Order: sequence, then C-alpha cells, then structure tokens
Amino acid sequence: MSKSKTFIVCTICATLFNTSTALAEHPEVMPELTVPGDFDPGFNHSYINLEEIQSGVIGTSELMRKVPGGNVNDNGSISGQTQYRGMFGTRMNVRVDGTYINSGGPNWMDPPLHYAPKMLLESFEVERGIAPVSSGTGIGGYVKAKTKSSKFTNTDEFEFHGDIGIGGHSVDDGYNLGGLLAYSNNKHRFHVLGSRDDGGDLEFGDGEIKGSGHERDNYGIGYGFHTGNHEFALNFRHQDTGRSGTPALPLDIGFLDTELFNAKFNTQWNNIAIETHINYTDVGHQMDNFTLRPAPDFFTPGGTTDRRIVNATSDSIVYSLKGTLPIAKGNVTVGFDTHMNEHDSTVLDPDQASFFVTNFNNVENDQYSIFLETQQQLSQRFGLELGVRYTRVEMDADDVSAIVTPAGTAGPTAMLSTAFNNSDRSQEDNNVDWVAELDFKMTDHISVELGVARKTRSPYYLERYLWIPLEVNAGLGDGNSYVGDVNLDPEVSHQVELGFNLHHHHYYFSPRVFYRSVDDYIQGSAATNAAVLTVAGLNSETSPLIFSNVDAELYGADAAWGYAFNTQWRLDSVISYIRGKRRDIDDDLYRISPLNSSLALTHERATWSATIEGVFVAKQNNISNTIVTSETRTNNSATSGYALMNISGQWKPTHSLRFNVGVENVLDKNYTNHLSGFNRNSGSDVTVGSRLPGLGRNLFAAISYSW
Repeated sequence: MSKSKTFIVCTICATLFNTSTALAEHPEVMPELTVPGDFDPGFNHSYINLEEIQSGVIGTSELMRKVPGGNVNDNGSISGQTQYRGMFGTRMNVRVDGTYINSGGPNWMDPPLHYAPKMLLESFEVERGIAPVSSGTGIGGYVKAKTKSSKFTNTDEFEFHGDIGIGGHSVDDGYNLGGLLAYSNNKHRFHVLGSRDDGGDLEFGDGEIKGSGHERDNYGIGYGFHTGNHEFALNFRHQDTGRSGTPALPLDIGFLDTELFNAKFNTQWNNIAIETHINYTDVGHQMDNFTLRPAPDFFTPGGTTDRRIVNATSDSIVYSLKGTLPIAKGNVTVGFDTHMNEHDSTVLDPDQASFFVTNFNNVENDQYSIFLETQQQLSQRFGLELGVRYTRVEMDADDVSAIVTPAGTAGPTAMLSTAFNNSDRSQEDNNVDWVAELDFKMTDHISVELGVARKTRSPYYLERYLWIPLEVNAGLGDGNSYVGDVNLDPEVSHQVELGFNLHHHHYYFSPRVFYRSVDDYIQGSAATNAAVLTVAGLNSETSPLIFSNVDAELYGADAAWGYAFNTQWRLDSVISYIRGKRRDIDDDLYRISPLNSSLALTHERATWSATIEGVFVAKQNNISNTIVTSETRTNNSATSGYALMNISGQWKPTHSLRFNVGVENVLDKNYTNHLSGFNRNSGSDVTVGSRLPGLGRNLFAAISYSW
C-alpha cells in the first residue's frame, strides 16, 4: 500500500519534552515546552523520541502505551498488536519503512511491528485521529515505524558513522543488542545493520508465564545515491525469528524466516515532487503446539496427545507512485498504489503421516488504489485538508481438502470442504474513502480542529476463506474457534473528531473527542451450521463462531497534557477513554481497553534526568458476551483496576554516550491487563483459560554509543 510523506512531524506526548538549554541559563524565566519538529497547529502526530524513552520495553508495539488513545494487545513478547481507540490487528494501518508488511501466518504471530526490532528503530510516529487518505487504507489508526539507515553527508569526503547499543531486562532474563555501521558522503551512502533479541519465560507476581520466551535475529544492508533532485535507494533485510511463545494462541512460533526488500526513487520534475516505491516481502512460517507447551488432547482425554504442526507461507509485492505539486495556497497530491498478497497454510500431525488440513490454498488478496488529496491554507487562521481514495479489492482462493481423524470427523469435514469448493470464492469490492479536516488557529497558542471521514476495510482473507472451525483469527486470543464467510461485506466506518490544542510557554493541553459508527463491522457470531458444530465439538469446542457483518460504534476521548514548574521539574500525562459497543444488539465489543492514564514527574539536569511515573487503569466491566462470555473454556469475569509505579533515569556524559536504567512495576504488583489474551499453555503457572497476567517487577539497563 502507499505511504504518505507530505505531513510535518509534530506532536505532544508524555515524557518527551526537553527543557531548552538557553532557558536553563536564565532560571528566573519559566521554560517553554517545545514540540519536536516544526509547528503544526493541529498537533496531529504523536512522535516518540526514542532517545528519551526510559523503559524496558521488549516489543516495539509497547510504545503505543505512550500515545493518547494508544495501547497494545499483548499476545507475546514480540507478537504484540498495536491498538488505537479500540481498533487493532487488520484494521490498523501500520507501516514499517513506508510499507505494509503482510503477516506470515493466519494467527498474526508476526504483526507488522514484529519487523521493527527495538534496537534497529529510528523513529516511531502515530497519527492522532483521522489519517489522510494518502497514508493508505485501514479504518483504524495510522502508525509509522522507521528502521535505522545511513545518511548522506554535506561534502564529497566519505564519513564513517553509526551506533551500537545493548540492553537487558530482568523480567525475562533477556537482552537486546544491535547497531548500524555506515559509510557515506553527499552522493553515496552504504550501511550494514543487525540486531539480536533473546529472552526467557516472563515473570509475574505469582510465578512464570511458561512458554513465553523469544529469540529473533536481524541483519541487512543498504545503499543510496543522491544527485541534484534525484535520490535512489535499495535496502535488504533478513529476519530470523526462532522458537518464541505466544501463550494466548493455540500454537507457538517454530520459526519465521523473512526476507524484506525495498527500493525507492524520488525526483523533482517541473515543480512536481515524485515518489515511487516498490517493496517485496517473503515469509516462511512454522508453528506447533508441543515444543514450548504440553501437547493438548482434543478427542480422548487420557489418550494420545494431538500434536500439530502448521506450515504457512506469505508473500507480497507493494508498489506506489505519487506526485505532489503546489496549487493555490497549498499543494495537491495524486497517487496510485497496489498491494498484491498470497497466502498458503497447511495443518499436519507429526505422529500421523496421512493427516492434513489445507486450510488456505493459494489465497490471493490484491488491492489497487488511486487517491487525490489537497492541503490548503485558506487564510492566516484557517487550514483545510480534503482527500478521496478509491480501492478495488480482488480476492480468490483455490480448492481445499483434508484427511483427518478420528473417523467421526471425516464426514462433516468433507461436507465443509465440498461446500467451500462449490462456493463462489472470487470476490470483488469497490471501496471509497474520503477525509475532510478544518483547522482554526484562534491565537498563536490555541487551535481547534474538526474532522469527518469515511473509511473502509474489506474482509481479511481468513475472514472470508477459513472453511473449517479452527482457532485462526489473526491473533484475537479469545479461545474461540472460527469459520469464515465468503460473502462478507466490507466494513464502512464514518467518524467525526474534535480536537483542541493549547501550547503556551510552560504548559500544554491537547484533548480530543471522537465518535465512530461502523456498518458491517466484522466479528464472530454464533455458528449454526450442523457440520461446523460437529467438527468443533470433536475439538472440545461447544460454541464456535462465524465471522459475520454486524453494526458497531466506538466513542471516547483522549488527551496529553503537561506543566513545567521551572527549568528542572515538569509533569507530563496521557489519559484515554474508549467505549466500544454493538449497535444491532445489546453487547460490548471485544478487547476494548478501560479508562487509563499515566502521570510522570521528571527532574532534568544538563547531563542526567530522573522520572517517577504512575500508571492508573480502571476496572473493565464491559465484556463482550458474544466473544468472551459464550466461551465456557475461558474466564469471563471483569478485570480489576490497578496502579503501577515506574522509576527510570538517564545519564548522558557525552553527546555520543547514553546510559538508561530503571525499574518497572516497582512494587511487583500482581495485576491483569485487560488487553491480554487467554492462556492456552497447560504447562504454565497461569491457569488455562485465565487472562494472562501483567508482568512483574522489571529491572532494566541499557547503554548506547553513536558516532
């Protein structure tokens, strides 16, 4: 899918503000809190300054907790999914180095940010509210992660530069290390980069989450050429994820073997800025249910265990072309992009050579889009953004088959495969998105923004083509078995948003309220097909679900605010409230975060700083009856509220050397994160069917050096 580079990075986010050095020389003057990047009266972006993030986060998705309205679905140390205002998974528009990365398997053990390891991350940015149509498709939030790369210099002389870092965390006895080596001048740049992530089982207040360790290796090379108005770049990266646990899912990662290639060419022609990109991703993926956990026994309790291996592959090609030209009092961008994906997946039994289930066979999911967008400064106080996108979605899948046991399963399974093979699997959607946003700058320090939009999402391939009831659901982690529906309609979201931004000397306040109505929202409903019920029952599933079109709504508010007492002391805070409900029946949506907030007090000096942070999360009573309560194998009770304390510090003795230390969950509190999935590992200290607990006390330290 396409990516947008037309907007200006600007944001307010908790714990990310430096006190000006010049102001430090005049302590009698209250410090002005400056926003990183150029001033944007809408404060549309939450830009995480990675040099100032003082935490022991393992997975990059954890950075979403720093964003107003943001959160993470915790499916594993390196398998967390971004969430923004109740939207997650395939509804999110997450880009790594400008491109959407297709997950290698149907349970999303490798969501997009899995391919942006912490030690290779250069920048992390989240669009607050409504994303422009140029950013791509997706009805959820827009997240942009960029990995490290070499930079052009200002002279003909070649320069050697880079960085290296290493960090450790006690909660899993793990470590992260990585770095970049670059050689550049003003026309050529070369680099190599690499990282290693390794950790054992995660600890919580009452024990360990068994089978939750992880291991991941990354390495890559890149080249860039620049002359005049032309820039060309090539990058290749290989990622090898080894045995890694996903206890909220029915299987764990055996391996993910991924190749990522991208190329870009930017130029200027007759006052038109032209950008073109091509990206290719190839993923080989294996999962199993017996290496990091005891194998389950589906059919005859006390008998032979039912070991399973799933082999999956995914490849995608993304191409984009766009041109931006100045018109009137702003600019106009016209673009085209295409995203072509293919998926295969087969279930095997290592103890029975004849057993197999072809659950996805040569599934194709292709998208072709054109868009038009303009940003205009109507007057000194009013700014306007308008955009429209048309997307053609074409999907298809080949015939499926299966040989299964025990014998009683063969008949119903054959009925399901025959019905699927006889269905019209060739599906086309014609989707239209549009965005309209108006900015009003009341004063130099106060602005208001109003936005309305229509966004669409076609069904994900498994929502249409999952023909046999399995726990395959793009990482929902709810314990349910699902089947798909070939005839699903695309989701259509209409949203409105009102934002207020105050940024004045030593304080800031940026609240937003939003409402979103989604027609044909896709989620599970009770399956009624007799063959589905029979096959699911043989797998001890009494209430399988079928992906269905329903109606939903989400609304809420979020804000960032801060106050500087003087040049050395400041407060920063983020608060988020989200409510998600069905509109067609009286029920709540699944995996919606409760009211939550963070409050950080920072003391900052010239070479060091220290922060004490409180994290406050309310009780969540709004549980989905359809998804959670109906599943008798999971704990469907409300999740209690909790408060955590974190302490961190940073020392920067030189411009190039930085140390970070800290303790998260200082009091080692035992708590449950509502966005965690339900445990499926019977060998753990966590009861099967219970929500996975939050992490225990985590001591972390890191050192980095750049030159």
